[in-house]
Amino acid sequence: MNQFERPRDERDERMLSEHPHEYLRRREFLARTALAAGVAASAALTLTPNQLVAEAARRERRTALPSPRNMPVDTFVVLMMENRSFDHYLGWLPYADGRQAGLRYRDDDGRLVATRPLAPDWQGCGHPDPDHSWEGGRVQVNGGRMDGFLRSGENDVFAISYYREGDLGFIHHAARTFTVCDRFFCSLLGPTFPNREYMHAAQSYGLKDNSLPPQAGYPTGFPWETTIWHQLERAGVSHRYFYCDVPVTALWGARGLAISAPVSEYYARCATGTLPHVSFVDPNFGGAGAGAGLGVSGDEHPHGDVRTGQAFMADVVHAFMSSPQWRRGALFIVYDEWGGFFDHVPPPRVPDARASRDPMADFGQMGIRIPAVIVSPWVRRRHVSHTVFGFESILRMIRYRFRLPALTVRDARANNIATAFDWQRKPRVDVPPLPDPPHVVSRPCAVSTALAPGAEQRHPVMELVRSGWLERVGFDYRPAAFEEMFREPKKLADRLRTSTSRRSQAQLPDAVGRLLAGGKR
Repeated sequence: MNQFERPRDERDERMLSEHPHEYLRRREFLARTALAAGVAASAALTLTPNQLVAEAARRERRTALPSPRNMPVDTFVVLMMENRSFDHYLGWLPYADGRQAGLRYRDDDGRLVATRPLAPDWQGCGHPDPDHSWEGGRVQVNGGRMDGFLRSGENDVFAISYYREGDLGFIHHAARTFTVCDRFFCSLLGPTFPNREYMHAAQSYGLKDNSLPPQAGYPTGFPWETTIWHQLERAGVSHRYFYCDVPVTALWGARGLAISAPVSEYYARCATGTLPHVSFVDPNFGGAGAGAGLGVSGDEHPHGDVRTGQAFMADVVHAFMSSPQWRRGALFIVYDEWGGFFDHVPPPRVPDARASRDPMADFGQMGIRIPAVIVSPWVRRRHVSHTVFGFESILRMIRYRFRLPALTVRDARANNIATAFDWQRKPRVDVPPLPDPPHVVSRPCAVSTALAPGAEQRHPVMELVRSGWLERVGFDYRPAAFEEMFREPKKLADRLRTSTSRRSQAQLPDAVGRLLAGGKR
């Protein structure tokens, strides 16, 4: 027996018998975590997995940080994708606290349903978009028992399905190469907009749902002075938000649009070494437009094809790693929230100005874990951080580096994600050979398989278009053609044109059809 391996109980024996790979991976995680925690073998056997993780995190948080002036990272990129949980995407990862095979969840009829692999299903057409509402999230967490994923909304087996190692074309390789955070929770146990608002402002203005600013009493947009962008602006620190089709910064009105630019500018700035100090990058939310149908986005939100999002992610990361600014940079891959997919780790409560003892009113309750990978020469390769982080942890590192004041109690008290970096060793400036997955065109789900009438309206970001808010704040929205997400659009167009027959071209989304026909968007 490995010196860190625990004696097997009945549950372990069943796991070893039914899912030996999952059992061995779990043993490996416990052994590695005990070493990271600096716990002796004899003591490790007396601690629970959660205690081992907590001790490893305490040790990491004691890491001495360089002073802001001497911190060798001064270029930050945040790439935020959509709606996936940690176990759903990365539960297979060695040394991480993940679970996939062998879990069972009880549905509304009292039946126990087992988790299952999802590939080669890349979209989930025929299944409802898993519930990830404020109310539904609390059903799923169920007081920390994490057993309500089939008792929330219209959730079915899609919500407890997962992708195995190697299924996903880019993030699985990035997770195997750089530092993964297996205690990174979305900021709120709620949907897209409140979490994205926390990423920009460390608060959601008291909103629990995807309400737009006028519905919250802000007729011209949320207050600009509450954002990290305003702090950077005041300090004279360069910054930019890059979008593919819909700028989320429009939530803050005209001031938000003023710092926004198409993603093509991001690729150009990477190539010339002129990235600003702080960049946020968002994917294509609407595919061929607000009315294009369910399943054509490039952000990995169900029911978009996850392979499209993975190809976009690869282009964003490759552009960054090939930039002259790579040596002094850090790129964070995160997801806005868990999307209703299963996870086994209960989210913590943290200090927040709107925290409450009433669970249904508590903004101090973090959301469920999301995949989070740090891509930088200054992090350990093939490493897992067990420290609790959220979006405000990234904000705190940015604030620390540029000596900016706190935005709210949340980011003031958050763990600084800089503690997950390795400041004691020389940076690994070599660029690892990460894959360049194929650029897959995300096809619409058939109406008959969408399950919910008007299901394409489930994507909240497109409500910025449908509601007229973008026009109201002065943004001239036009549907983005498929190729405009990517680093080399002309080369991609040529490949598509030569590899796609006229018959299949006619079946593609309108924006792609225009591209292949040589038209403009």
